[in-house]
Amino acid sequence: MSEAGAPRVRLFLVDDHAIVRAGIKALLAHHAGFEVVGEADNGEEALLRVREAAPDVVLLDLSLPGMNGIETARAMKRLQPSARLVALSMHEDPEYVQGFLEAGGSGYVPKSSLETQLVDAILAVARGEYYAPARLLAELAREMAQADPFRHVKLTGRELEVVTQIAEGNTYREIAEALGISEKTVATYRERASEKLGVRSRAELVRWALERGLVG
Repeated sequence: MSEAGAPRVRLFLVDDHAIVRAGIKALLAHHAGFEVVGEADNGEEALLRVREAAPDVVLLDLSLPGMNGIETARAMKRLQPSARLVALSMHEDPEYVQGFLEAGGSGYVPKSSLETQLVDAILAVARGEYYAPARLLAELAREMAQADPFRHVKLTGRELEVVTQIAEGNTYREIAEALGISEKTVATYRERASEKLGVRSRAELVRWALERGLVG
């Protein structure tokens, strides 16, 4: 539960089964720090309603009819960039974790583990962190390590610090304050690291950091 007086985490639920949405709301009702501000049963409806609802965290089923969860996530991040997305999925496969992170997601919870992991996932992504079951992250790291295109790339200590901070969800301003450098310098280190790694997007940097256990 949240501390007294702390703002609630505003949640938006997207799942095509009303009974699942009801179950999630019942589970979260025991935590005073959460407020459900909207819900939808498909991706198209969610995109229409999410801007008005202005949630902090969107809980998103990946197996949606029509526009699937990963397509919805990608579109939602364009529409509501500040919202953090948590996948709720019947799939316990690292490939789905990777796909959701690349679409802009911040968390991944198997539906079989909702009762034990959902609250932790919401709290983590609301703090700007990333969340996925350790087992799935480990499997993803092992798979990627088998054909790691970055194994010979060497980042400097400061480049590595900046990449790690970005992967943890920190803004340039927050990174600059933490490291005692300017925001422009933060951007320069990110550009250098991205050039060395041959990546362009933030999602690719996050994936690189996750695969190496720099964040969890």
